[in-house]
Amino acid sequence: MAVKNVTIQDIADRLGMAKSTVSKAISGATDISEKTRERVLACAGEMGYQVKAKHVSYTKSIVVFIYGSIHYDKVDQFGYEIILGLQAAAAEHGIGVNITAISNAELKSGNYYSIVSGGNCEGAVFLGFKPHHVFIEHIRSLNIPLVILDNNVDYQLAARVGCDSAEGIRQMVQYLWMRGHDRIGFLGGEEDSIVTQERYQAYSDALKELGLEENKDAVRYGHFSAKGTRKRILPIAQTGVTAVVCISDLLACSAVQELEKAGYVVPADISVTGYDNLPVSEYSQPRITTMYQNRIHIGKTAFVMLQQMNSGISIEAVSLRPELIERESVKLIAKRILPEEDK
Repeated sequence: MAVKNVTIQDIADRLGMAKSTVSKAISGATDISEKTRERVLACAGEMGYQVKAKHVSYTKSIVVFIYGSIHYDKVDQFGYEIILGLQAAAAEHGIGVNITAISNAELKSGNYYSIVSGGNCEGAVFLGFKPHHVFIEHIRSLNIPLVILDNNVDYQLAARVGCDSAEGIRQMVQYLWMRGHDRIGFLGGEEDSIVTQERYQAYSDALKELGLEENKDAVRYGHFSAKGTRKRILPIAQTGVTAVVCISDLLACSAVQELEKAGYVVPADISVTGYDNLPVSEYSQPRITTMYQNRIHIGKTAFVMLQQMNSGISIEAVSLRPELIERESVKLIAKRILPEEDK
């Protein structure tokens, strides 16, 4: 039996919205609220909606390199809205966006070189773990600007874009403390990832600021893809923590599933938080308390940064502020007020 392709009309019918509203949410239009966009993307992801590629010819373009566990071709994936923001901003300036998924071997070999070496390339955006030094040398030889998501590289025309990871994790740890949690664990992605390292350091610093003890046994590292979460989250739970800070929504949702398979009830027995505010966090059971990164804005900002660097403006980094999204995955043990506010 053939599987029916989900349409924009199907999503509109499910949500009781106008088809035009759903279309705007999926295409990145700015004249709808973020709350509406979140509802539409969450529903689209749950229903399995897939975006149809658009084929438009441009004389100038930017290249987006997708590396590692970042995915972008479905509305519920992390990279989707970043690409959407890039495409929307670029289209306004008559510039195309070429998306290239790249492997570690390709990063080292330079098979992508012809994509960026043409005279019509305005710059590159890199989404993924830290790029191989050979890749950076190739970009350097072309003297084109490079914007990298949540990474730092040694190249004069490179700049970093993303949300303030340290501030987001700090807010989350404070939020848990304000709801009565003193024993807080940490579940990260790959240990050598800059994002994991920065978010772990923010977690550790936030505990110290609150006078809480860090239990090293309650700190584990895994994969952003959520592979193998069970053998990491259960040892954390067994330390007696009342809450776990997960540094991505995929990790958080996987952690909830594995905890409940093991007999825990979330949040009654243990609370779990995420990061990113992907659609999956909205339709998870329970719905995940998380940190919102405006990924469309990240994409648009990346494009603006490329344009500014092409105009001779020096930029090192642009860091956007994340926002706490409170849902149902954190238990209220006791109400507290942060010391600096208790005056």
